[in-house]
Amino acid sequence: MRFCPRLDVDTWLLSLVAIALYLFVPEPLLAEETGFRIGAHVSLNNQWARYTTPANRNLAAALQARTSSGSIETLPNDRLFHLYRSGELDCILTGGWPHDDPQLVSKHALSFEVRLFTRKDVDLGSKDQVLVGRLKQFPPPPLPLPDTMIDWVALQNLKQGFDLLRAGRIDALLADPSHVQNAPGAPQDGIVAAALPPVRRFDVPLLCHDNERNRHFLDILDQTSLPQ
Repeated sequence: MRFCPRLDVDTWLLSLVAIALYLFVPEPLLAEETGFRIGAHVSLNNQWARYTTPANRNLAAALQARTSSGSIETLPNDRLFHLYRSGELDCILTGGWPHDDPQLVSKHALSFEVRLFTRKDVDLGSKDQVLVGRLKQFPPPPLPLPDTMIDWVALQNLKQGFDLLRAGRIDALLADPSHVQNAPGAPQDGIVAAALPPVRRFDVPLLCHDNERNRHFLDILDQTSLPQ
């Protein structure tokens, strides 16, 4: 008589569970997440990458590699927040989230050393009043000028600020040197760094909706050692 081994009920059920997990649950940590839509309120294109720091360049490249389009979208501030809140953007690079709902925040961040830029024919120290443009999501920082001299203009994006500066509608603009998009010592359109100390350093992390896919994405990003 041939002997046929029988599986007990518990072993049979465990086998079915293992098969189901194998067939229907994706490998969680072996493949990097891709296909994201990421937005920013400043341009992070190749021209910017030429003049920014290696750390910024490496982080931007790591994020671009995970987007569906291969690039980080540049959007006006209000549009950026609208698309993010509506779920059309997975993540955004921003210096501040103006709402109370919780978000995921990356450990890695872009760093910007903000300075005052002006036209080369303007002496800010000789003016009674200085009209300064700033990105609207950042609160006005202390400037190396008397407070009584300063009036602020809130901007949607840096392009608006550079357009206003070139047109003479503002006297100065807060910006990181990498966003002037010209080589140091070769100012474009007569825009130069004011002969004043840097204003401050901003760290801009990646902000993402709190869901499982984004948690996995940020876990991978935060565990990645990026060259400095």
